[in-house]
Amino acid sequence: MNTMLSGAVALISGGASGIGLETAKLLKQRGASVWIGDLQDSLGQAVAEDIGAHFIHLDVTKPEDWAAAMDAIQSKDGKLTHLVNNAGIGAGANLETETLEGFTRTINVNLVGVFLGCKSAAPLMAASGGGAMVNVSSIFGIVSDPLSIAYSASKGGVRAMTKAIALDLHARQTGIRVNSVHPGFAATPMVSSAVSDMAAAEAEQYAARTVGRTPLGMAEPIQIARAIVFLLSSDSDYMTGSELVVDGGFTAA
Repeated sequence: MNTMLSGAVALISGGASGIGLETAKLLKQRGASVWIGDLQDSLGQAVAEDIGAHFIHLDVTKPEDWAAAMDAIQSKDGKLTHLVNNAGIGAGANLETETLEGFTRTINVNLVGVFLGCKSAAPLMAASGGGAMVNVSSIFGIVSDPLSIAYSASKGGVRAMTKAIALDLHARQTGIRVNSVHPGFAATPMVSSAVSDMAAAEAEQYAARTVGRTPLGMAEPIQIARAIVFLLSSDSDYMTGSELVVDGGFTAA
């Protein structure tokens, strides 16, 4: 076992599946105490038991859920050293078809949820001696697609907000580094769900201009998780306010 994160305590939002779950598994392998926060209670409890992690119900849009998570972690582990703001949603819509309700929901989960995570975790992390946060953005926080109006708005916000939070936490000498990771197209439930909601012809066109244009093809979640764990580890101790693109060459093409 690689114990490079032995003694660490990490919370991963949206950790019951996809990239979040692979990150949780990898952190456990590296010696960390891992907390999975998710809305999927049955699944979250099952996977947490399976990998030896803790589970806590977490709606990232609710400040009270974040407060409860911090209380539980402090009570059980006495500290928090790492946070992964991974929870997110994605639904394809352009300017004509996107609704205010849909736009607001995406912003609330993908952007406000990250804000609340950083804001809620920072005091406990600072009191624990510092650590590292990773905010999961997307390549669509840098580039975009006609069907990503709300999603790009939220992920672009995560990209810029991460830099502001990193500078703030450094200026206040908290010892907390904050970086964003920008995955390309990965084989996750969120991606599958978004494509399945499209008409067949639309889904085919979307696949052609996304995965079809990615030199290395679609990623496995573990390939993104490795990048997240790198940003959490001391191997990235000279990085804060940075953005790490892990997209199989999509933005280079």
